[in-house]
Formats: sequence, C-alpha cells, structure tokens
Amino acid sequence: MSSPKKLKENINDLSERKKENSYSPKAWFILSCGWAFYLYEYILRASTSVITNELMADFSISAGAVGTLAAFYYFAYVPLQIPCGVIADRFGPRKVVTISALLCIVGSMIFAKSNTVHAAQFGRFLIGAGSACAYICCMKIASVWFNKSSFAFIAGVSMMMGTFGGIFGGKPFAHLANTQGWRFSMVIAAVVGCIVMIISWIVIRDKPDGKTFKNEEHKLLDGLKIIAAKPQNWLIGMYGCMMYLPLSAFAELWGVPYLMQRFSVTNETASYGAIMVFIGYAVGCLSSSTLSDYWQSRKRVMGLSAFATFFGFAAVLFYPGLSFSETLAVLFVSGFVSGFSILYFPAAKENNPTKYSATSIGFTNAFVMVSGLIFQPLLGALIDHSWDGNFGADGAPIYALKDYQFALSAVILALLIGGIIVLFFKETYKKD
Repeated sequence: MSSPKKLKENINDLSERKKENSYSPKAWFILSCGWAFYLYEYILRASTSVITNELMADFSISAGAVGTLAAFYYFAYVPLQIPCGVIADRFGPRKVVTISALLCIVGSMIFAKSNTVHAAQFGRFLIGAGSACAYICCMKIASVWFNKSSFAFIAGVSMMMGTFGGIFGGKPFAHLANTQGWRFSMVIAAVVGCIVMIISWIVIRDKPDGKTFKNEEHKLLDGLKIIAAKPQNWLIGMYGCMMYLPLSAFAELWGVPYLMQRFSVTNETASYGAIMVFIGYAVGCLSSSTLSDYWQSRKRVMGLSAFATFFGFAAVLFYPGLSFSETLAVLFVSGFVSGFSILYFPAAKENNPTKYSATSIGFTNAFVMVSGLIFQPLLGALIDHSWDGNFGADGAPIYALKDYQFALSAVILALLIGGIIVLFFKETYKKD
C-alpha cells in the first residue's frame, strides 16, 4: 500500500500532467493543425454550392446530375467514417492527417483538370476520401491531449472551424471562381493543401509522451461491436443525420441557387445566405457546451435545436414577406440554433468507453454525413421532378422558385423527424 506522502505526490503529478495537456501551447498548437486541415477540407466540400450553374453549363448536366457529382464526396466520406475512427485510434492523427491531405490535393487537381463528368466525380470521390478523417482526428487529439471536461467545448470549436471553411467556400471562392474560373480556383486550393500537409507532418504529435499508437489496441473491432450493439448510438447517429441537413443540403449546395432564384441575385450575393448559416452554426457550436452545462443536459439542448431549426427554415422557404436582408437574419438564427445539435458528438463519446473515442465519433459521423450522400442528389432529383423543362441560352436548365421549394421541403420534414428522435434519448450529461 502506498504511503500518504507517496499518494499525495502521485495525485499532484497527475494534476500537473492534466493541466499541462489541457493548457500547454504545444497541445493547442497541435490541435490547431487539426483544425486547419478540417477548415481546408470544408472549403473543398462547400465550394460546389457557388459553381452549380458553371458545372451544369460546362458538363451539360442537370440539377440531379450536379447533386450526384457533389455527393461523390460523400460516397467516399461516409463509408470511411468507421474505418477512419479505427485507424485514428490505431495509428494516431499525425500520419492520418498527412495522408488525408495528400488525397485532397490529388482529388482537387483531378477535379480541376477533368474533361468529363466522370473524371470530375472521381476527383470529388478522392476529396471525400481524404476528408473523411478530418473531424475524427480533431476529436482524437482532444481525447489524448486534453481533459475530459474540455471535450464538449473542443467538439464545438472544431465544428466551428469547419464552418469557417464553409464560409471561405462561399463568397470568397465564388469571387475567385468568377474572376479566375472554377478550374484554376481548384488548382489554388490544391496548392493550399500542400502547405497544410507539410505543416501537419511537422507539428502534429500523436501523444504527449511522443509514442505512437502501434500495438496498443489489439481488439478495436471489438469496440466497434460494443458501439454498434447499443441502440442509443443508432438514435444519436440518426438525429445527427437529420440535424446536419442545414449545412449539407442547404449551405453546401442548394441554398445558393435557391436564393439566386428567389431574389434574382448573383451567386456571390446569394452566397451570403450560406455564409449566415455557417456563421450562425459556428457560434451555436461554440455556445452548445455552455448551454448544456447550464441546463446540465445534452437532451434538452438537442431537442431545442431540432424544433427551433425546423421553424427557422420553414420561414425561410415559405414565409412570403421576407426581404433578402431579413432572410439572411433568419438564416443566421436558424444556423445558430442548429449548431446546438453538435452535442451529438459528446453524447456519443459519453455513451461509450473512452478508449474507443475515435471509433464512437466515426460511427456517429457516418450517420451525420449520410445526410449529404442521400439528400444532395435527392434534392437535385426533386428539383428535376418539379422542373417544367425550360433551358437557358447556355444550355443549362432554368428552374423556378417552386422547384427549389418543393425539393427543400424534404429538409423541413427531416428536421421535424430529428426533433421526434430526441424524445427517445437517454441523458448522457454527467457533472464533472
């Protein structure tokens, strides 16, 4: 049995190590590199929202085909979520982020140089494959380098960094594409990716003691079995899928053309709508842990998020008296309350063993990203279904306001379903 003096020394040593891991500049610098990659890949993800008309004209395709082209990102991203969680737990974020950035670079170049829609789809597929581990690696860094009490806050800030990428993928990318062409803009994005890749390899370390994850976890697939066996994990994932639609379906793709049609504005001006959603979502993510701590509940905050977002986007779509500036304000508020839903990641982590943190995040994120895989092409197909068959002088289809409203109604229905799912949640909040 240890002496009281020795026990006190051990406790003090543990406290010092926890403090060092949570507040040292090194820990934050490493996490910042993870954030930089997540921001970068989100720019690539959201960039198609401001060049939909260009893609339709360049490849002579319809809205449904553009939705499918954009969704090729998710065709790779979604199936890789669980493997990426296992890989991040097994090998650590340094190698994973570096290789992932390389895939994004190659995918961006193929997309930029594509002469056929199939080549463009392959480029988007590689971008999705490279992006799959971005958020998971941020969460892995948080779980290794920071205290448990910081996890919900870091989850919110990490998602906020991603939404900043969505902002840069809006008006700034639209301006770049309008002045330099969308192809050259993707080449520039590939060059930025090279910088992110090199810095990540130099800076990121897998653990505070410098050791790798090799040979540490021998039965990670057993952890996946444990996670998949819990019904709560499936409910949390389905909720996340519904609640991510304001970003994946609206802000990342169909929101800009909808606003262009409704208010007769350019893609640069309409991109402010997507930006408002991203900014609101970022602030909401950052505020979610504070509100959850105040209420001492994950479930109540996630329920508020679902129903408030439902009413906000219903107003954006169907309230006829909104001006463009008023619509931007409503989109900001809707994005803000939808950001509270990010608590599905802390809820997933709290519902599973800590040593499988990245695997549980990957399992949840697979559900979340199914929203883009399903709804981006689905909304495009619904737009085509409602379309009256008119074409413009450039050969691109001309869609009416009713076509976008008909398609985006699916988002409203999904948000309502998300609110209903919350009613079946078990509370995971525990006071630290």
